[in-house]
Formats: sequence, C-alpha cells, structure tokens
Amino acid sequence: MTNHIEFIKETLKLAEKGRGLVSPNPMVGAVITRGSHILGRGWHKAFGLPHAEIEALKEAGKKAKGATLYVNLEPCCHYGKTPPCTEAIINAGIKEVICAMKDPNPLVNGKGFEELEKNGLKVRTGFLQEEAENLNSAYITYITKTRPYILLKWAQTLDGRIATYNGDSKWITSEETRNFVKKKRFEVDGIVVGINTILQDNPSLDYLPPSFQTQKELLCHKRYYKIILDPLLKTPVEGNWWKNVNSRVLLVVSDNIPEEKISAITGRENSEVIKLPCSGGRFSLKNLAEKLYKKEIGIIMVEGGSETLTCFWDEKMADEIMVFIGNKILGGKDSLLSITGKNRELFSEAVTVKDLEIQKMGDDFFIRGKPCFQELLKRQER
Repeated sequence: MTNHIEFIKETLKLAEKGRGLVSPNPMVGAVITRGSHILGRGWHKAFGLPHAEIEALKEAGKKAKGATLYVNLEPCCHYGKTPPCTEAIINAGIKEVICAMKDPNPLVNGKGFEELEKNGLKVRTGFLQEEAENLNSAYITYITKTRPYILLKWAQTLDGRIATYNGDSKWITSEETRNFVKKKRFEVDGIVVGINTILQDNPSLDYLPPSFQTQKELLCHKRYYKIILDPLLKTPVEGNWWKNVNSRVLLVVSDNIPEEKISAITGRENSEVIKLPCSGGRFSLKNLAEKLYKKEIGIIMVEGGSETLTCFWDEKMADEIMVFIGNKILGGKDSLLSITGKNRELFSEAVTVKDLEIQKMGDDFFIRGKPCFQELLKRQER
C-alpha cells in the first residue's frame, strides 16, 4: 500500500531547501512516484527559477506518464515569472496529484486543482496540511495580509536588559550565538534597524550563508535588504553596512527631506530610498509594510534597537519573536529594555506568546514564539 504521508513528508523536506532563497514565493517540494518507487524529485530553488513540479518532471522524464505527483502546495495555474505548472503536469501525462494544501494566492486558490481535474487528473488534498501551513507561514502572511512576515529579534541579559544606559551592548551573547543569528538572517529578505543602531554600533548587518554546496551555488539569487529607519537622514556615507555590494541598503526617510540631501547619499549602486510621512519621529509601519510588499520583500527581521522594536510592538506588527538570552546580569535602573512604550496599568494587558520553542545554546538561551495580539484585543473588548 502506498504511504502518502511519507511522500508528502519528503516534499516538505525538499521544500525546506529553498528557505532564504525563494521568498516571497513559497517553499515547495515535489516527488513523482509509481507505486513505492520515486521517479523524480524537485524543489523551488530560488526566486525566479523553475518551480518544484517542473524540476521533478525534468528528473522523471518520460517515466512521469501515468505516475503520481506529490507536492506540498497546490500547483500554480497562471503565468508569472514562470509558466503555469498545471500545464506542464497535464502535458507530462501525470495521472494523479496528491497535495498538502491549497494555495491562498487569489490567482490560484483552488483553480489549479480545478484545472487538473478538468483535464482528467485525480486530485487529493489535505495530507499533513498543518505541517505544510507552518512551513509556509511567512508566504501565507505575505499573500493574505499583503505585507511582509515580521520577525522581531533581540538579545538580552538574564535580567532583561539589551544595553547599558548609554547604549553599550557588546557582547550580550557568545560568538557562537551571534553566528547563529547571522545564519538566521539568511532566511529573511531584509533586516530592519533604526538610525540609532547605525550610529552607535556601525553594524555590517550581513548574513552567513549556509554551508552546504547546493545553496552555495545559488547565492547569486539571494535577495537581501538592509533597511534603515532614518527619518532625518543621518546615515553616514561610510559605514560597515555599505560594504557588501551584494545586498541593498534601503533608507526609509521622512517625505520632507530635500532631494539634494538624498542625492548626496544615494550615489552608491546598492542604495535605495523610500520616503514616508513621519510624525513625532515615527513612521506609520503599515505604510512601510505596504512599500516593502510592493518591492516583493516577503520576510523581514527587526533587530532594533529598543525604539524600533517598541514601534513595531505598539502597532502589533509582529508575527514572531526570537529572543537570545545571554548568561549575564547587568542591572541598572536606566539600562535599556527591548520593549518599552507606555506604562501598563493592568497585567491583563500583557501579551502571551504561543508555539514557544526554547533551546540552550552553550551558555545562552534561544526563545522563539508567536505573539497573541488577537487574544489581547479580545480581552480588552470584554
């Protein structure tokens, strides 16, 4: 008896290989089988490259006729950067498609299945749907909320401080943990920091690429932005963040900054500017998210500092948090905290975090989870 679950697990494993390279597209893996024998495998390797189904069909060749295709996301049925996968699946003679989940993209959203069934293919769905949705949670957010998936990240001491009163924070965590963070940066399309972090730390904001060979060969396709929230355009013309010309530096400035001041810093080939309305030194993050969405930036990691993190938190613009806790106690009533903002009167205003993952990393700890803003809003409505 064919084990559909095991083949869908294989598609999820293959899909994972595209992490950091396919966004804002979904991570997709595909397997073509006859009985228990695998004829072809494929995954979406990078943004703009052939989809997983096409790669699997290519490997299977003529053996695909009469075979079964397993895939973790509904095949596309529209022309985008590549032709529709449904057309290739039908032309290859595939007889059955077994899929984990429907694609929420309005251009697909069941139409791919309908196209396949209309052409005589059997379609079955819903295998490991929850696992498939978790894998592509960032893509689902990008499509359904028309904004990037937003991840807040910070490092803090055991007593919750992210820096001394004057901003010194070197180093809260170990070098091993800091390298882990750089590897996590590879998984996103953009890093967001405020101008104070730029002026205080002179950061490079670079990522560490994965070590395995298949992705090294694809690094030329990596899309990566260093996004600096800089209302008054104080960003220096020299700094570590400029040095990697393979990434883009995206300056977000107030819309009343004179063009001559902007042109003085945007002569670099890897620089861009977004102008947004600014009130009290703050941008509307919904406006920012809309601009980033239009630039096809699917996932951003907000690295701070405190003021920037608080802005995102106050606007409830956070899908996930990643907290790295160093084995240190700093103390000091004026030491900086990650999330500040207005004082709360009731503890019921606290936000809980679901799907918690806790991991020990040497002497440090890593906590990851999803803030439950909706639960807070429901409590406040009662």
